Amino acid sequence: MIIVNLVYGVTLPLLSLVLDSQGISKTVIGLSIVAQASAGVLLAPFIPRLIIRAGAARVMQGAALLAAGTLVVLGLFQDVYLWFPLRFLMGAAASMLWSASESVINGLAAENWRGRIIGIYGSAGAAGFALGPLVLLVTGTDGLLPFVVTAGFVIAASLPLFWLADDARANRGEAHVSLARIFRLVPHIMLLNFTYAAAVESFIAFFPLFGIHIGLGEARSLSLLTTFALGGVFLQLPLGWLADHMPRQRLLLTCILLTIVGFVIFPEVIDKRLGGPIFAFTLGGIEGVIYALGMVLLGQRFRGTELAAASVLYTGMWGAGTMLGPTIIGASMDILGDQSMPYLIALIYVIYLPVFFISRRHSLVAQETNQ
Repeated sequence: MIIVNLVYGVTLPLLSLVLDSQGISKTVIGLSIVAQASAGVLLAPFIPRLIIRAGAARVMQGAALLAAGTLVVLGLFQDVYLWFPLRFLMGAAASMLWSASESVINGLAAENWRGRIIGIYGSAGAAGFALGPLVLLVTGTDGLLPFVVTAGFVIAASLPLFWLADDARANRGEAHVSLARIFRLVPHIMLLNFTYAAAVESFIAFFPLFGIHIGLGEARSLSLLTTFALGGVFLQLPLGWLADHMPRQRLLLTCILLTIVGFVIFPEVIDKRLGGPIFAFTLGGIEGVIYALGMVLLGQRFRGTELAAASVLYTGMWGAGTMLGPTIIGASMDILGDQSMPYLIALIYVIYLPVFFISRRHSLVAQETNQ
């Protein structure tokens, strides 16, 4: 999973920088990201059945090979229009890997350790995002090299998957679960991931352009993006421990509010020599735990095939958020200027807050009714 997120950590800033250097508008760059994200949405109804029939191990094996091959072709043919179908294939591979792994991890986690287990998992994902910009600092953003190096990481990481046992037979008797029913049961969790993806993928894609606009330069912007992701690596576990020792909904609200404040003051702090990296590290850790808390809440609510379906839908909502977020942020930056990016991301979370409060009120009413 470190490598799956490495692919996103490389491709989102890399492809944005390549297309920007070709004179492509930020609106089209956002639409290119939509092509990658749309796979998770369009394939969501089919992935649970694929996992049940083929087994999580085989699904992850095939998806890893697809991701590596697509990366090489992306590097060979650097054309904005050809990249649309290629990014769709990349998104399909990532969706299958996320869905299969999340259902397995969440299903194995004991309830009293769930926050910490998901915290470790979240740290692994954040490590991948952190490594992405670091790879670009080493390889540069020109030519085929960054694509080939990333594909090599994917192949190396996929090798242990071929020692996993075939778990398809154990799942063949499971009934199909309606994704619409899953959404109706936990709309606030699904919309949480939609919101998080819209925000974080927009940030990863457009922060290098924002950084260049305010005079940080490409290398400095990529290093701060790495620092942002490293916050998710090191703060996920202590925050996961908190999730096992305090009300998880309260922790989630606190992280959302702190994230909103962080992006509002972002332009005033990020260019400071010492304060900038410290701020990016802290904000990355706090925002990163939002995703992990959503997974924790899903694990509390579902088991078995329902959990696998919920994980697929959770990934699909990520894809939907990634489709909408960078498209809106990119178009808005074309109109309002690059400096508007952090305020627009803060606004995404503000729009989600009513959903959180309404869902919490409904949960309290349901508990009182049951009592």
